[in-house]
Amino acid sequence: MGVYKLIFDEVMIKQLKKIGKKTDLKNIVSKMLDKIEALGPDAGDLLDSRLKIYEMKMMHPPLRLYYKIVESKKEAYVFEYEMKTSEGKQQRTIDYIRDKMKSSES
Repeated sequence: MGVYKLIFDEVMIKQLKKIGKKTDLKNIVSKMLDKIEALGPDAGDLLDSRLKIYEMKMMHPPLRLYYKIVESKKEAYVFEYEMKTSEGKQQRTIDYIRDKMKSSES
């Protein structure tokens, strides 16, 4: 068992159900989640220091996984993953996650 407890957002739960039969993608996402569980914030790159949102990248395939760390509870909230197809799509996803986090704070 890792240091950080993984907690999945409803979007991520749907995505995990969809990739059930895609073994290559499932294995890649599983390895990414294992790394987050073990390393927490050190597994990815910090996108937003105030909200503690991180991005974990894979180059082949071009996959991005977004998560938030709550250090006091040793929890990693996993939001979603996406195949990077364009900078615009990636920025929209990041903005969506930021907005979601800001609205949950208030």
